[in-house]
Amino acid sequence: MLAKRKILKVNFRKGKKAEEEDFVAVDKPTNIFVNGNYFVTLMASPRNIRELAIGHLLGQGVINALEDIEHVSIRGKNVNLRTKAEIQLEATRFPKVIPTACGTSEDIIGLLGKSGVLKLAVKFSAENILNAFKSLHSASKVFKKSGGTHAAALFTRGGKLKFCMEDVGRHNAVDKVIGKGLIEGVNFSSSFMISTGRLSADMVVKCAKARIPLVASRAAPLESGILAAEMSGLTLVGFVRGSRLNVYTRPRRVKF
Repeated sequence: MLAKRKILKVNFRKGKKAEEEDFVAVDKPTNIFVNGNYFVTLMASPRNIRELAIGHLLGQGVINALEDIEHVSIRGKNVNLRTKAEIQLEATRFPKVIPTACGTSEDIIGLLGKSGVLKLAVKFSAENILNAFKSLHSASKVFKKSGGTHAAALFTRGGKLKFCMEDVGRHNAVDKVIGKGLIEGVNFSSSFMISTGRLSADMVVKCAKARIPLVASRAAPLESGILAAEMSGLTLVGFVRGSRLNVYTRPRRVKF
């Protein structure tokens, strides 16, 4: 979502300054409730908040599949999700957003929970990964106008764009992609995710829990992200720019 604001634009090279209207990305609070209990507030772009909430709950380990959710209702900025009775109490154990600063093995084991190691033999073409970022740039319409959003997208093994999501937060963009994938019944195990944000442990864990075998970003991974990818069996690719990329873990999944 975009808004217009009057700003002062200064160009020192041309010696010009002028007041003009320009686009800015909008961020608003999204309150998530689980079974009527307050769960978390995310500052997010106010679109696709159903997908945001569902994807966030999967990444936090509250649900394991879309079937764990019985009903979703949205009223304004509030999203209320009703889960199956047997996991009703489980949701209350995660009152906060997981921070980026989680770099030890013990931290990451806690984040991964019961998620098994990804042992999928699927391979992805390096060419498709490079081309995916060209598609991402074309699909990032809010970023083009405002420069204020992150984007994440899911692609098939053959390099076809399934869908792209934008948000002011890199975590939110990934949550929205995962949430939409759950709603549409996407086979994550034969897909790959790309993102514009840096890859920290919590970003990697979200994708590992969704059983996405490869995640790539034009930004750098953090050490915690590499460690999480090693422990979860996920292939981590960073610095995808132009005709180059770096593969940090499980390089056998990438065909050159």
